[in-house]
Amino acid sequence: MFNLEKMDNQVPGDVYLCQISESVSCGACCGLYNVGDASRKALTALMVRRTEAFLKLPRNMDAILDFGRKQKLVGKSPFRKFHHCPYIGLVGESRSRVGCLLHPLGNNGVDFRGLSFYGGLACRMYFCPSCHRLPRTYKAILREVAEDWYLYGLLITEREMLNAFFQEIEARLGRLLKKADIVGNPRHIEMVRKFMALKVNWPFRRRPGAGLCNYFFEDRLYSRPRISYKAIGETPSRYDTILRELGSSFDSTESLHKAEHMLDRLFSRLKDEI
Repeated sequence: MFNLEKMDNQVPGDVYLCQISESVSCGACCGLYNVGDASRKALTALMVRRTEAFLKLPRNMDAILDFGRKQKLVGKSPFRKFHHCPYIGLVGESRSRVGCLLHPLGNNGVDFRGLSFYGGLACRMYFCPSCHRLPRTYKAILREVAEDWYLYGLLITEREMLNAFFQEIEARLGRLLKKADIVGNPRHIEMVRKFMALKVNWPFRRRPGAGLCNYFFEDRLYSRPRISYKAIGETPSRYDTILRELGSSFDSTESLHKAEHMLDRLFSRLKDEI
């Protein structure tokens, strides 16, 4: 199933980003993270409950539509106009990655995706801006180092933050990045994974527990606020894009410098490798 080289030739940007392995996939475009509590524990529990309930359904239109109507979310979604699809759940032989519960692979070859909010054509044809706007090397690296669906899906649509991160690496290397620079070096793999983990454990987030969901569409309905450096008597950080995209807010020069130091330490993993 996971013939990625074949899939690469069929998608914009030449690197397939959706269903990567038995444990790595992305459901961000389905509004996966647009829920009141997008923590790993809560979201995994939701996916398990939903999947188990769906597996018991008779496979007919009325039952499936009724199932979708009954999928009520707890708490307030961060982005009201970003649809959370009630048919995203756990798929695969071991139910170890997220995907579409309406897909023919899980329904004896019958494609029920036309019953979803955006319809079957959107499910088959839509590709997120990261496919078009992230350099091929960056995407290939992320696909290789990701360990599970949760962090992979949270990060792969963060194109501005990812571009800034990898461009910082290239600035320190003094050249364009190659896939082998990362995937061939365990120290560098760990650096990328630690950066990915900042998405969920960043201590300077404006509102603790918020900001995990990324509105990545290009209609500009929602955007992340800029950081008010003047309020603390500072000029914009050299890591401004990364800090902004992490949803940062600083109440003092000290807190800003602590955040910059965390990123300095992360990139220092390159120090002895250049």
